[in-house]
Amino acid sequence: MMVCKRKAMAAFFCALFLLGSVTVACPQAAHAQTPTVHRKNWIQRHPTLTAVGAGIATHHALKVAARNAKRHGKRLNWAERHPTLSAIGVGAVTRHEIVKHAPQ
Repeated sequence: MMVCKRKAMAAFFCALFLLGSVTVACPQAAHAQTPTVHRKNWIQRHPTLTAVGAGIATHHALKVAARNAKRHGKRLNWAERHPTLSAIGVGAVTRHEIVKHAPQ
């Protein structure tokens, strides 16, 4: 039983030594390098214009879907009954997601 405890202690101190030697060998200045600058793409540079385009496209698609659903005698869903509100919501969410996830 004593041999197992000694091996466990030896393994623990060996791991602790290796962790300490890696920490000393790699100074913190090497880890604190300046981040790579990524150029924003067109969508990330123009989030409002992209959101407006998404809203217009959504409005048009909902109007067409509503027209076709009416033509076939189907009941319209909420988005088809309110295409302008849906388009505003899509535009707002689109702009929010672009601004939130774009690199600084």
